[in-house]
Amino acid sequence: MGYIYVSYCVVLSLLIMAACFRLGQPKWWAALVLLLPVAAPVFVMKSKKGAGTIWLAVFFVTFFAMAGTEFFLYTSNKKKQNRLPPIVREMIRLNEGVKASTIELYNASAKLQSLTMAQSRITDLTTALDLIKNLRQMVETNQAAIDTLVHFTQDNSNYLKRQNFEWAFLIQQFYSDRNVIQHHNSRAKYLAAFEAMLQYTHDNFDNIMELQSSRHMANYDAYYMRYRGVADAHNRFNKKRIGFQKEFIQNNPVVKPFLPGEHQLGAFKFWDKYSF
Repeated sequence: MGYIYVSYCVVLSLLIMAACFRLGQPKWWAALVLLLPVAAPVFVMKSKKGAGTIWLAVFFVTFFAMAGTEFFLYTSNKKKQNRLPPIVREMIRLNEGVKASTIELYNASAKLQSLTMAQSRITDLTTALDLIKNLRQMVETNQAAIDTLVHFTQDNSNYLKRQNFEWAFLIQQFYSDRNVIQHHNSRAKYLAAFEAMLQYTHDNFDNIMELQSSRHMANYDAYYMRYRGVADAHNRFNKKRIGFQKEFIQNNPVVKPFLPGEHQLGAFKFWDKYSF
């Protein structure tokens, strides 16, 4: 579904809404048409009671015109992509894999942050530990996709240079930059320190929460201080990565469509020690 389809549904829904007000019909018709435009003929037949032939004709003409335009644009785009050289098609495919895994990783990181301020039950700890385990796997998958893309660009650099595909080398330059690599390494350390603290808390939950054991509380404090130090460092590297990405896109606007976009722009929320 492209922009033409979405725009068509919005306009059609607004027209149905106006008709609902004029004809005294339920307003949910507009929402239904927005989600399912083929419901419009049903609305016309129900509200016009057999006198809506012209409106039905207008709907079907515009609907099939919209569908035909969408199909034409889709097939044209597919033909254009198929005309690209195999090396370029593979480069684009690999880059799309990197973008998808990066966005998935950022979304999961945001979910982990939403848990950090509400951890007072052992079930919360289990949820966070499971999420961190998945995140670490996502980090490995994402880095493997980046490495494959960078190596592919290097292996085919002569061809890409001859064809003047500047964007390919800009992508390689972005993912090979020190700021991006440092951010990746600091994220791995952050997750490891976070996981170690959570695992200790999970394994000694009663001693920390109920018994307030001085030995276990002291150990928890040590895990927490290590976590905070790593998290502070990761925030610094994240800030540098954000600044680098903005500047890189500003200086090289041609590469913007190939990068994942701006994600995780704010500082990380810290685990609240005093939840325990």
